[in-house]
Amino acid sequence: MAGVSLLLGLPASGQAKLVLPEQRTELIRRAHVWQPVDVASMDLLNGPQGEGAHRAGEEVLCKYEEKDPKKPIGGSGRKFPCWDAAGTRLKVKYSPENNPEVFGEVAGTRLFWALGFYAERLYSVKILCDNCPVDPFVSSSTARSQRVFEPATIQFRLRGEEVSEVQDEGWNFEDLERIDEKVGGSSRAEVDALRLLAVFVNHGDNTINQQRLLCPEGDAACARPIMYVTDLGGTFGGKDYFTSFKNWSKKAKIWEDPVRCIADFRGTMESFTDPKISEAGRKFLADLMAKLSDKQIRDLFMGARFDVLGKLENPVIGNDGRVRKVTVDDWVRVFKDKRDQIIKVKCPE
Repeated sequence: MAGVSLLLGLPASGQAKLVLPEQRTELIRRAHVWQPVDVASMDLLNGPQGEGAHRAGEEVLCKYEEKDPKKPIGGSGRKFPCWDAAGTRLKVKYSPENNPEVFGEVAGTRLFWALGFYAERLYSVKILCDNCPVDPFVSSSTARSQRVFEPATIQFRLRGEEVSEVQDEGWNFEDLERIDEKVGGSSRAEVDALRLLAVFVNHGDNTINQQRLLCPEGDAACARPIMYVTDLGGTFGGKDYFTSFKNWSKKAKIWEDPVRCIADFRGTMESFTDPKISEAGRKFLADLMAKLSDKQIRDLFMGARFDVLGKLENPVIGNDGRVRKVTVDDWVRVFKDKRDQIIKVKCPE
């Protein structure tokens, strides 16, 4: 399953299939959040390869799509649609100095994918946009030329049909309680591991429209629905913040109560509920994360261009007392510290 391509370019409509409340509930009961992968072999620098894939920093030529009020791309971060040579409509996020999702969303989706949790595919690339305005998100009326945006990201959704009770609403984290292994859904361990991973990355923007319920392509009867996080842009930060070393490192603790294994999600956003994690769920995620090598962790941040982010962030004081820029090594260190908090704890059975 890990090698199967589930990639889809940005659709023009983005409309979900609407179902009745009881139908949605039944789909959630059977839903899966994880698939088996060989963690140690995953390429965190370049991400999943195959159809639509791009290597880190690869040049991608596309033609600017004129703004159309009937096909809004949504959101407040700088982005625009364009068409590549294969005729795929791409969603491009750019302007790293104003849009931290350019970094965090790549790292978030890449980590989820590497551990086997369903996620969209994002690639950090160099966009060469033909017939492009100076700043496509702000105005399309400026002079046109080939514009270069680097680093920028392109996004591919999972193939399949999104299902919802209300348009633009997927699922919230309370819905995870409805998944039932007895009727074919994910195990409690897999579900709790997903909750704990969301805490680990500080998934700070997890309103109901940021997670999706999907009937995967090729499953006409939707016998094996997928529940996944569609927007991981608000990760690797902290309370009310997007990607930021200062805030991710400042929120140092994984557990609100390590004895009872109550994870600290409210530290990411006060409106969140701190979930209680089962020992099976903790061990499930710990075993997956323990398989990540130091090189893979470093590649995670390099592939998401955190080397560029470090030049944009406020400097830090090093161990020698000198002021310096944030480095990828700083991110790796904090990542491993947080991982240890998951690995070294034992939850009540």
